[in-house]
Amino acid sequence: MKKKMTLIFLIIAVIILGFVFKDKLIQTYVTVFHTVLEEYSEKLLADSETRSSSYGLWDVDVYHEDNMVEFMTGGFGLAPGSTYKGFYYSADNTHKVFSSADASISPLEIDGDRATWTDGTDNHGVSVRIMDKWFWFEASF
Repeated sequence: MKKKMTLIFLIIAVIILGFVFKDKLIQTYVTVFHTVLEEYSEKLLADSETRSSSYGLWDVDVYHEDNMVEFMTGGFGLAPGSTYKGFYYSADNTHKVFSSADASISPLEIDGDRATWTDGTDNHGVSVRIMDKWFWFEASF
């Protein structure tokens, strides 16, 4: 009985730690596997027909006009109160607005490796550089 309780507590701890550190684990994944991810992203950008795809469990959206490939790693909430998280490849190594939204409506405020945006309502987001050409994002609506 004691072994079962220990195992149950261990599983619960792993699940909780997974939720707490998920974002950092994904950022570490990008750092380690950026070469493979970049090859995949460049291939998608080279194909002008591709708009969306998947990479493992993640949905992938391609924005040719902004040279951006976005990997959606999670989201929660119900419209209109939703938050989305993930990372993106920026071929020109610049911060982008979530889902390549119109930057004139939602201009980026860049401060070093971090950029924020809002459209003047409760819609807002953040972009943080992971490494060259790779950024983490979180967007809320």
